[in-house]
Amino acid sequence: MTTSEPNAATRALTGALPALVTPLTDPTTLDLEAVPALVRRAVSDGASGVLVAGSTGEGSLLAPDQRAAVTALARDAIDALPDADVADSVTRGSAAQPRRTVLVAGASGPSLASLQADVARLAAAGADLVLVLPPSVQPLTPDELCDLHLAVADASAVPTLLYHIPQLTGSALTPSHVQRLAHHDRVVGMKDSSPQAERRAAFVAATRQVDGFSVLTGHAPTLAAALAAGVDGSITAVANVRLRQVLALHRAAVEGDVAQIARLQEALVRLSEGIGEVGVSVPAVLKAILQLDGVLAERWCTPPLRSVAPGRLDHVRTALLR
Repeated sequence: MTTSEPNAATRALTGALPALVTPLTDPTTLDLEAVPALVRRAVSDGASGVLVAGSTGEGSLLAPDQRAAVTALARDAIDALPDADVADSVTRGSAAQPRRTVLVAGASGPSLASLQADVARLAAAGADLVLVLPPSVQPLTPDELCDLHLAVADASAVPTLLYHIPQLTGSALTPSHVQRLAHHDRVVGMKDSSPQAERRAAFVAATRQVDGFSVLTGHAPTLAAALAAGVDGSITAVANVRLRQVLALHRAAVEGDVAQIARLQEALVRLSEGIGEVGVSVPAVLKAILQLDGVLAERWCTPPLRSVAPGRLDHVRTALLR
């Protein structure tokens, strides 16, 4: 459904959400206590929701039952929160504004059928929304990518989000394709993790009048530009360790505090650059930071990802000082 009035469209998802890491007690075992603890920590710091089993959560490397298990753990943690009794479904229209912490789970799979099955598992495990990551082995044209998301949404019992990260998947959407997808009742938004700020702004412009569709950025180094372009929120990896800073940048953008925006954005850029210079994956560095901060007991990653070696923890500390 569309509207003729500027900025009249409601949004399915807003605010700042961390793309949570997946805590493990060893390379193959979920940490059953740390997952809900991370959810509670994020909500306490002001998150409007959480993403589990996304790329930062090593979702494509987890077994399907592990993605469902981490989703169920997060669901139980959210349902135990004090405001759980005012939960609303995330749907189209004016009732779509979520009044509770929203649980987004990341679906992965090498084929359409496997993606549809994964979405069904995550919905059954309690996801409010499922973020759909396209297969990466075979790059898709924009038309093929659009067909994939439509087919997944058609079969889904819960609303879906488009995961647009062409630098990893090799498949990119155009603004016109996103606009087409936005009119599907069960496609309620997208997470654009591309570094291309101009294309993200075009996604916002193409869907601004589509009721119930949210554009969120997943790229922290261009968060200020994304907020200026009118994105509805963010789902970022750095929010695992700097959620309050991300939220402060959101507030500064609303208030038009130019100096504060510049200061906070520069700090996020420095941290992102420092994380990239450690020499291992982003999830590995974030887990090491959380362990150094006393939030996680272990920093294991899912193979073939390597955890930060003890001899490189000083590089992690250096990244935190940037």
